[in-house]
Parts: sequence; C-alpha cells; structure tokens
Amino acid sequence: MTRLVATGTTDVGRVRSSNEDAYFVGDSVFAVADGMGGHAAGEVAASTALEPIRALDGRVFGDATEALAALRDAVITANATVSRMAEDDPTYHGMGTTLTATLLEGARLHIAHVGDSRAYLLRDGKFSQITDDHTLVQHLIDEGQITREEAANHPQRSIITRAIGVSPEVDVDSMSLELQPDDILLLCSDGLTGVVDDRTIATTLAQRDDPDTTIETLVSLANDAGGPDNVTAVLLRYEDAAAARGTNGPTTVAIRTRHDDPGADWARKMGTFGAFGTGRPVTGATTGETPSFARMLTRGTAILLGIVVLVGLLAAGGRFLLAQSFFVGLEGEEVVIYEGIDTQIGPIDLARVRERSGVLLDDIPPWYHPTLESGRPAADINDARRIVSQIPRRDDGDTS
Repeated sequence: MTRLVATGTTDVGRVRSSNEDAYFVGDSVFAVADGMGGHAAGEVAASTALEPIRALDGRVFGDATEALAALRDAVITANATVSRMAEDDPTYHGMGTTLTATLLEGARLHIAHVGDSRAYLLRDGKFSQITDDHTLVQHLIDEGQITREEAANHPQRSIITRAIGVSPEVDVDSMSLELQPDDILLLCSDGLTGVVDDRTIATTLAQRDDPDTTIETLVSLANDAGGPDNVTAVLLRYEDAAAARGTNGPTTVAIRTRHDDPGADWARKMGTFGAFGTGRPVTGATTGETPSFARMLTRGTAILLGIVVLVGLLAAGGRFLLAQSFFVGLEGEEVVIYEGIDTQIGPIDLARVRERSGVLLDDIPPWYHPTLESGRPAADINDARRIVSQIPRRDDGDTS
C-alpha cells in the first residue's frame, strides 16, 4: 500500500523583517505562495490566494480531467480575488503572489502554477524542475539572449512576467503526474532556489532523511547562503507504507533542469510524467520522431503564440512590471529616469521615460558617459532622483 507523506515549513530568512510567503499542507492539497507588494500587501496576497486551494482539500472527483479543471479553476478564482482586492483597496495596489498548487487524486498528482515558485521531481535518481519560471530572465534564456549561468546574476532576475493578482485574468500552467513509489516532489519559493543550486537541492532530497529533517536542512542551506529572502518549502514523498525507509545514505542523482536544452521538446520529454496542458485529458508520452518540416512548423507556431501571449501580458500586466524597476539613462542627449526594465523583446520596449532631468550629456564628464549609456539601476524613484542629483558635472574647460 502506498501513501503520500507531506510536510512544509516557512522561514523569514536572514534579511527580511517580515514573511510574505505562505503554504498549505492538507490531506489532498498542497501549495506554496510567495507574496509581493510590500509587507502587509504581500502577506495578504499569498494567504488570500491559498483560500480557494484550501477549499479543494478532501474533495472527491470523478476523473482526472475533473480534478485538474477544479485545481485550475481554484487558481483562477484566487487571481480574481486578489486582483479585485488590489483594485478596491489603495493600500493593496500593486500586490500579487506566485502560486504553485498540487492536488492528489488517487495515484495521480495534478499541478497548477503561476510565477517563479517551483515544483521539482526526484524519480529513479533523476532530478527535474517540472514547472516553468514565469520570469523575464527565463524568457531571455528561451530566446537565447542570455545563458542560464548569466541569468543567475542578471540584474532583472527577480522580475516575474506572470503572477496572481496583477491582472483580472491569468494564464495558468498545469500538468498531471502518475505517481510512482519513491517519488519525491518539492514545492518551494525562490528564497530557496535563488541561493541554493539544483544539485545541492537534489543531493539533499536523495538522502531520504525524515521529511521534516529534509526541509529544515533546505531552509538552513538557504540561510547559510545569506537568507536574502523568505524561504518556504513543501515536501511530498510517495512511499510504500509497509516499507517506508529511513536514511539510505548518499545517492547519485542526475540533474536535469528545465533549461538544459532550450530547443528541446520539453512536453514530449516529460510525457512519462504526465501531460502539460490547459485542463485537457491526461495523455501518455508520444512515440516516434516528428518530421523536420512539422517540427519547424510546430516551433514556429509556438514562437508566434509566445509573442501573442507576451503582447497580451504587457497590455494587461505591463504596468505592474514597469512599476517595479527604475534606472537612469539617456534619451538622446538628455539624462532621464526610466520606469521599467532596460530590455527590449523583439519590437517591444519594456521601459518608458518617467522623468526628465534637464541635464545634458555635454554637461557631464566623458568618463561618466558609459555609465549612463548602459543605464544605472535604481532601487526606486527616489533612489533614481538621488543618482541624478549626484551625477558629476563637467567644469568649464574639463574635457577629461
């Protein structure tokens, strides 16, 4: 007889003064949410988003399609609720949250996901990230503009492109797994994944310690690395109740991330786990090779669809993205403060001029020009104004 053993924890970390993360561990539903928008707003967004998920706990469904649809509907309801609260209450303007939720239905686990909190699977010695990060840097990786290594230190690595509550509508990723004995799943916020690499996480899970010990170890690893953010983890272990094991000692684990091969057919590779989709019936893996023309057509269609989705995202939630970042740069010969991200995706510019300074490039020593040409990031609008006020001015006759 198999059973699912679940446990969860959250920690404020070493830097933050409050915890905007939240999690839920029930009998059949498990979820992690990472709130944003400031102390009170972030906490409200995360806890509010979990309520429709919590309402599914213990429900019995007729089949996999019904269960997955219910989970997706709960995430959509969470988005509508948080979005309405942010619109109605000025103190909550700009709040949002990530949400990664799972629903157990027999031996099948359904997953719904929005944002950059993650779900990982350890199965038969192979460790895989099974959710996509909805982030700007992930888009840049997929487009081939930066590498995974460069993304780890990218100045815009914290910018997410999809979240609960930032728009009245939300696009939800979903999938289903046919669980196998000894499967281990980890749901976690980026307070863990932002500072602890996949290999270390995989090795920790492979020790197969007591679940509570395992997640406390993961939290300790994040805090030992500086703990710059709240850390939340939910661990699920599908095991044989009659042969539940303790520590088995070190195990060799093969690491496979979502981004190993940006050009690979990820959905086909993950077919043995379940089906990515939008509430369609669960299907198995496909077999055979796709003809090259069809593969090119499929890839082209996917790229076109991605552009359409991105344009829709920017139209619906672009103000949220723009409001999160500022930098000081140049528009022509004038120093200006930009609101947004110093990045262009295709024809779409992710920044706009927020304020003009009246300071011209001719007024500034040449040695400082490269700083402005590349753009100097600012923490907020006031920090950007401070940067402008401290820009060195060239004295008469100074050409150095």
